[in-house]
Amino acid sequence: MLKPNGVRERLAAEWTRIPSRERLMLALLYFEGLTPTEAARALGCPVREVERTVESRLSKLLGVVVAPTLRSGVARRSPRRKAA
Repeated sequence: MLKPNGVRERLAAEWTRIPSRERLMLALLYFEGLTPTEAARALGCPVREVERTVESRLSKLLGVVVAPTLRSGVARRSPRRKAA
């Protein structure tokens, strides 16, 4: 079973690999509560750049948490429903 500390350590390691500008985008949205438009304005970049970056980085960070869980068998698929 996964230990929460292992997840925290993997996330921290992945966070440090993200370029500082992209970390700032994530921080503005998720820690400061800005919208993508507000974050783009604060950073002086297009809104779409913020949206793409955040989407890409969140999927990678999610992979850091989910992939090991799937490999260890902790997260299992829900049972299939019988056909009606």
